[in-house]
Amino acid sequence: MLKKISHIIMVIVLLVSTTGMTVSKHYCQGSLVNVNIFGEAKTCCDDIGTSKCCHNESAHFELDEDFLVVANDIQFQETTLDLLLPFIQSFVFNEIEPQDFETVNINPPPPKEVLAFLSDIQVYRL
Repeated sequence: MLKKISHIIMVIVLLVSTTGMTVSKHYCQGSLVNVNIFGEAKTCCDDIGTSKCCHNESAHFELDEDFLVVANDIQFQETTLDLLLPFIQSFVFNEIEPQDFETVNINPPPPKEVLAFLSDIQVYRL
């Protein structure tokens, strides 16, 4: 379970770091009032354009490196049928004679009596 949780955390960290995230901060009279990730910070003033004491700052954080996909070119050697051909010849081209097989007479056990069978499927409550 711990392994699954650590994998999920690593995937989330990789996803956020590659797509990037925006941090928005709202300052009022020089002090930080509100911080919001992935959105605009809430303002404490109704009209931020006319207010001289409040301002918003936003910063975008993202990795600059691209992940490259490496293509592996796998070369297979040509195989010959030297080992497969005798096997095919022995089983396909030669007929299998019926006298080669021995039959074993296996008798299953006799069926249970009706009362013994019913007692096996009943439920006994005490």
